[in-house]
Amino acid sequence: MTSESLDRWLLVNYAGYPYTPSSLMPDNGLANLAGSLLELKKEVEILDYCTVSMVNRMTSPELRDRLTRAWDTVRHPGKDPWTSLKRLATLPALQRCERERRRLQDKAVAEISEELVNRIREKRIQAVGFKLWNGDGFEGAGRLAMAIRRHCPEVKLFGGGPHVDLFLERIIQRYPCFDALVFGEGEDTIRHLALQGGDVRAYKTIPNLVTLADGIPFRTEEREIADLNALPMPEYDPVIYPAMAGDEKVKIIVIDESRGCRNHCAFCIHPVKSHRGMRLKSISRLIHEVQRLDTQYGFRAFRFAGSCTPYSLLNEFAAETIRQHIPLRYASFAHIRGSETADFDLIRKSGCVALFFGIESGSQRILDAMNKCVQLEDIRKALQRSTQAGLFTVGSLIYPAPGDNAESAEETLALLRASRLNSILIQAPVIIPRTDWFEHPETYGITFRNKENYLDVGMNWKVKLQLPPRFWDPLPVQIGGRSYPKVLAETGRMARRIAELGIPTSITDEAYLMSIQAGMEPLRFRDESLRAFFSGNTLAIGDLVSSINSPNASGATPV
Repeated sequence: MTSESLDRWLLVNYAGYPYTPSSLMPDNGLANLAGSLLELKKEVEILDYCTVSMVNRMTSPELRDRLTRAWDTVRHPGKDPWTSLKRLATLPALQRCERERRRLQDKAVAEISEELVNRIREKRIQAVGFKLWNGDGFEGAGRLAMAIRRHCPEVKLFGGGPHVDLFLERIIQRYPCFDALVFGEGEDTIRHLALQGGDVRAYKTIPNLVTLADGIPFRTEEREIADLNALPMPEYDPVIYPAMAGDEKVKIIVIDESRGCRNHCAFCIHPVKSHRGMRLKSISRLIHEVQRLDTQYGFRAFRFAGSCTPYSLLNEFAAETIRQHIPLRYASFAHIRGSETADFDLIRKSGCVALFFGIESGSQRILDAMNKCVQLEDIRKALQRSTQAGLFTVGSLIYPAPGDNAESAEETLALLRASRLNSILIQAPVIIPRTDWFEHPETYGITFRNKENYLDVGMNWKVKLQLPPRFWDPLPVQIGGRSYPKVLAETGRMARRIAELGIPTSITDEAYLMSIQAGMEPLRFRDESLRAFFSGNTLAIGDLVSSINSPNASGATPV
């Protein structure tokens, strides 16, 4: 080993309070990075704080009782959650509950800081890598990094993850305690850091880094990984990833089957983050990966990670798993373009239970303005073919998108009436840095009071997943002349109108997969998980997780 190499690593996932069952899924990004370090014979441990125990640390018996009573006062099983959550948010006690939860989160972060410092000293850790999220996760991870820098100044600190891709140099200016931040794809970059990262002079030669030189941030060359088959296997062994022991995590794995996105939707970061050229794992590599998850860990449920998984890959993967009689349950993103080539029946027979389609609007005018490059008739056909094949079909909407009005709202509702979707997810428009909406706002009727201020606010902005959008913190931006609070209020109104159509809301494709694993009707799973996570009911959350992870679930055969 050289003096520049970093041989003992700690990878940390802190994302604040886990608001949904999906928050408890294993972090495939850190598992991938651990695989890269192990291939170099480095020591590595993943500390994942998105666990059932973490929910317990961020609540108290009194707070749980108060939130449960508030929930049960307004919530009725089987009814649309938006109406009940709107009523719930009007309760004066809710603000006091939020303040108490924030106090408990602050206490948990202080405790975790001490735990990390002790672990670093005990195991003589040389490098710590943080996964950076938004909201509480970003602020909390920053505080943890500062504590490590204060008590262990010799340790190298790195950050990566989705937040870095959005805010880049701005993050290291906010938290200069980091030696460097990793953007783009990190598996190759962490190898360079492990071999050379002890010498800061080497940083300028390492790809995909944001760092400081004399207090001035700079960014190195971005490189993508050309051959995904060359990636090491992700690591989920509890020896390396302690949170995987027992039922702390929902044991549904995210598999990187592809990277890249051929689309160029105006609102989306994916073409920037993973580039427009598609890179795919081979079918033989994917088969090896799912079989390894089964034989080594006993996992047979997963979700594909790619935002633009080609149907050619899904078709071929489905055919091969059926040929080899491999028992699986999985979900995936899907897309409208090219859906005429999808063999949805074959995909379902292979064990796929749910597909997620980004619809975004039922107005051709809005779709064209978003640069979706799809026709309404193509959307109708894709959704119809998916539902007819027996796949739980989820669609997403962005409303009110730039340009939306009463006419386009009616067009969207008309599409949904005809679609017979199994679930719809609706979200308010968020102007994400590095997207067309952000880079060319005037084209879309988007007005920033001050772009720099927007970035500063956005870097710490938190989506309040327990509440309807109208109760989220406002962003300093106008869309189509509407203030952001008015935008959020319109999102809530549209959600209630969709609920009146009888289409369930708030059931994602992975939530449906979880409900199948748990042997629960999806609406019941939605309602019980909303109640449990809202109130911080650790016992109820633990029961849900253990039912998803039960041997009968993991031994499931294709459906």
